[in-house]
Amino acid sequence: MPGIDPTPTARIRNVVLLGHGGTGKTTLAEALLRTGGQGDGRGGNFDTEPEERDRGHSLSLGVASLPWQGHKLNLLDAPGTPEAIGDAYPALAAADLAVFVIDATVGVQSQHDQLWAACETAGLPRVVFLNKLDKEGAAYQSNVDALRERYGKPLAPVHMPIGVEREFTGVIDLLHFNAVELVDGQRVTTEVRDERREQAGRNREFLVEAIVEHDDAMLERYLEGETPEAKELAVCFAEGVASCSFFPLLCGSATMDMGVQLLADFLVEEAPAPASSDGPTAATVFKTLSDPYVGRINALRLRSGTLRADDHLTVARTGADVRMHQLFALSGREQTPVAEVAAGDIAAVAKLDDVVTGDALVANGAAVETPRVAPPEPYHRTAVKAASAGDEDKLSIALSRLAEEDPSLRVEHDPETAQLVLRTYGPGHADVAIARLARKFGVSVEQVAVRLPYRETLRGPGEGLGRHVKQSGGHGQYGVCSIEVEPLPRGEGFVFEDRIVGGVIPRQFIPSVEKGVRQAMASGVLAGYPVVDVLVRLVEGKHHPVDSSQVAFEVAGSLAFRDAAARAGTVLLEPMCEVTVTVPDALTGDVMGDLSSRRGRISGTEAAPAPGRTLVRAIVPEAELRSYTAELRSLTSGAGSAEIAPATHDEAPEHVTRKVVAAAAEE
Repeated sequence: MPGIDPTPTARIRNVVLLGHGGTGKTTLAEALLRTGGQGDGRGGNFDTEPEERDRGHSLSLGVASLPWQGHKLNLLDAPGTPEAIGDAYPALAAADLAVFVIDATVGVQSQHDQLWAACETAGLPRVVFLNKLDKEGAAYQSNVDALRERYGKPLAPVHMPIGVEREFTGVIDLLHFNAVELVDGQRVTTEVRDERREQAGRNREFLVEAIVEHDDAMLERYLEGETPEAKELAVCFAEGVASCSFFPLLCGSATMDMGVQLLADFLVEEAPAPASSDGPTAATVFKTLSDPYVGRINALRLRSGTLRADDHLTVARTGADVRMHQLFALSGREQTPVAEVAAGDIAAVAKLDDVVTGDALVANGAAVETPRVAPPEPYHRTAVKAASAGDEDKLSIALSRLAEEDPSLRVEHDPETAQLVLRTYGPGHADVAIARLARKFGVSVEQVAVRLPYRETLRGPGEGLGRHVKQSGGHGQYGVCSIEVEPLPRGEGFVFEDRIVGGVIPRQFIPSVEKGVRQAMASGVLAGYPVVDVLVRLVEGKHHPVDSSQVAFEVAGSLAFRDAAARAGTVLLEPMCEVTVTVPDALTGDVMGDLSSRRGRISGTEAAPAPGRTLVRAIVPEAELRSYTAELRSLTSGAGSAEIAPATHDEAPEHVTRKVVAAAAEE
């Protein structure tokens, strides 16, 4: 099979670009490709889908590679907008290093914090690239100081800029102590100029100190006045990066292609190579996508062994045997066939049935540990239905395919409301999913109001009589029962007690009474929502030796419960959610006030792991959170983030009850 030769494991670098939306990650990735002579120079190698071009930012994980100094750099361009963040998490398992791209005009933003914490959990080494130093409002030292305060561990600036904003003309490489700057419109490597040498020298001393602190023997020699050799320093530096002992900071401007080649050099020289493994072939899938010509494509990271075209592997999740029909390297929009893939490399395979993101593919029963950091659970709910009556089955299949491409999209069929519900990270995420349904699968949908999972319960104790008697000749129906009811503590469910004595209701009909009670509870009394947390006690009844039947006592049980509920009174329970908001300290009061205005109960505040930020916890009615994540971003100018999880049900206030009951009556 024709194809390019495999790259040895030691010469592979797997790098994921992370950061908040708008920091220039994709621009930097495109600049790296140009530096390596890949692509046509016009961009568009990553944001290839119409929805991405229309919105002007990445919505899904992009994959490309480039050759550089005898190495292969695999780039994973992860989306950074809050509503597309889910696609970044699988990439953490495929990468050996994360480059955090930060806008020098803005500084650290909320998605940086979220993804930094995920990398910390995964133990993934990190590098910071301070981008857009040529833009108005750009700053260097204040961002360095903020990063040091924010993330605790030592930050090791490897670069310092030559000027900022309009005066930005180049970058000083402190490790090699030279400079790359614009001279007559050309980027040239020069010695550090005299007027910058003193400041650069001091900064280099800080860098050397950060490096040698990683090695006790070298630190001792350094403190005795010995200067480490460059090669020795580079080895120690690479070890410190790999062990997360410190985080290097590089800088530049992706739009100017300034600092980009230095970044590529750094990744080759200092980024960790994949761990070498000669064991049985094992791979993990980190991305699934559809190609109009090839069909389903699975992008995978080879953990161990060697993978060749036509090899057979086992899907660990299902035990199914799959054949690697066609292997190829992904580089933006280009797909290059490969015959063989070495351990540690990233490749793609086409036409694998029932293989999804997160799956492990193994040979000979090999075991593979898949490093995985779970993304936040999507909370926003959007109910949809097929625009055309005949498209229901087609819609179900299309949504299943779409969820394979976007694991953060949850598709649920609510049996209680008979609604098809999409769980996403926000309305924008849902809009993208709906647009892709129409474009990729030809299925148009309508959005409908989501029915919230309200519940009903009893206000107090009561008694009820159920009488179902029809005796008009021939075989009749006869069932009579009396029950007592009382509410139970929240979350206790349903308890049925049989207190019949003397056989007034034969034993074979007792389950029928309970079944009838359950049916009445399921259909609700007040607004058609299930009744919960109730004790029902069957205390009395009558039967007929001929006309009594299971059906008769089911009906009697249902009637008895409705009668008892009417006497006891019913209340509406609304679903509550546990909300955890991470917000800058200065905005804590604003967020707490907003949550209170949504009928929320503040349950506490505490210092967040990131300095200068606070965690606010609250219990809030789900009805008040329909667009909360988007409104929180507006309230905090993008600096706040929230995690929302279902909690309990609480009694709804009177005005909410009236509204829900009225809506139910209109249906």
